[in-house]
Amino acid sequence: MADYRFNISLRTFDSSLLPSGAPAKGSPDYSAAVHDFLQKQFADFKGDARIVVSEDSILVEWTPPSPEHDPVESAAARLEKGDVIPAVLILELLRQQIPNEFRLLYNLGVAYSELGRLKEARTTLSEALRLDPKHVNCRVALGVTFATEGRHQEAIKEFERAVADDPNNPWAQRNLGGCLLAMKEVDRATACLLQATQLNPKDQKAFFGLGEAYRMADKLEDADEAYRQVVAIDEFSDSAKLAKKQLSFLAQVGFKRRGGRLGRPDAVMYCLSALERFAKLPEEEVRRISFEVGMLGTKGFEINDPEQQYQLRSIPGKFSGMELVCIMYVGFQQFAPDCPPNFDLSAEYAAAKELFRKRQEKRG
Repeated sequence: MADYRFNISLRTFDSSLLPSGAPAKGSPDYSAAVHDFLQKQFADFKGDARIVVSEDSILVEWTPPSPEHDPVESAAARLEKGDVIPAVLILELLRQQIPNEFRLLYNLGVAYSELGRLKEARTTLSEALRLDPKHVNCRVALGVTFATEGRHQEAIKEFERAVADDPNNPWAQRNLGGCLLAMKEVDRATACLLQATQLNPKDQKAFFGLGEAYRMADKLEDADEAYRQVVAIDEFSDSAKLAKKQLSFLAQVGFKRRGGRLGRPDAVMYCLSALERFAKLPEEEVRRISFEVGMLGTKGFEINDPEQQYQLRSIPGKFSGMELVCIMYVGFQQFAPDCPPNFDLSAEYAAAKELFRKRQEKRG
């Protein structure tokens, strides 16, 4: 006899689980498609599976490959790999026979949350917590469901309980910090997020949140450092893209604070030099240079330290960060004036254009 026996209503079976192009519900080949799909899911779990699809029901009988085989652990492993929907299906089936197993409820609740089925996630995670009230990651997962819906006060209560149970849990600290930041409690948020980065130095989201907290507190140098750490961990991630945008914003704010508009005569001269260079080049070459500078600048330029030098493939020599920003700004003004880089050099550029015009007039 099979170790597990499940019954599913064919009418309520979620047909969205089937592969793209599968027969529609009610069509002659629908039952066969459901059978093949379920057979494949259990084949991945090993063991022996018998699937019988009748007019209105689905019978699944499954014997694991060995007595030691843990189906909940196998489902959790699929979740780790990102196979969320098949894992949910297996966990829902297993729940019929082991309804009060903590690991099953915890993993199923997390999976529901990832799928955006937040009400089911809260119910399932709450059931899990009744079985193990001190499980910190489960409580954090429950808090995340509240935070996702913008119910930050309820989320904060769960995260605070998680931190009280385990102050060294980086996920609890990071999520508590994120919710506090959303509620404008910047000082408390900063402390939590700083703790999260110390507990897990590879957590990009914690570093980005810390950067946001410092920015909101007007601690721009600290914010800059936190955002740069996000990029350093993995410069191609979504978090790094957001951090690069914030680095550009901070550079612009810092530029204005260090003299404002025409308080940077070096920027005027760099823009003038770029105008003279580009006046001798075809637009295609101007584009190539500007985009090369833009790509180089995705990691951020140090615009206030002239000792920091950079090199380009398209132009010989070495350049300061401020000079490259000016080259890029002037270049975009040549071929895409409505889409300038995220850095306001409009006043410096206008002054440089006036100087360039006067020089041109003198040269006849």
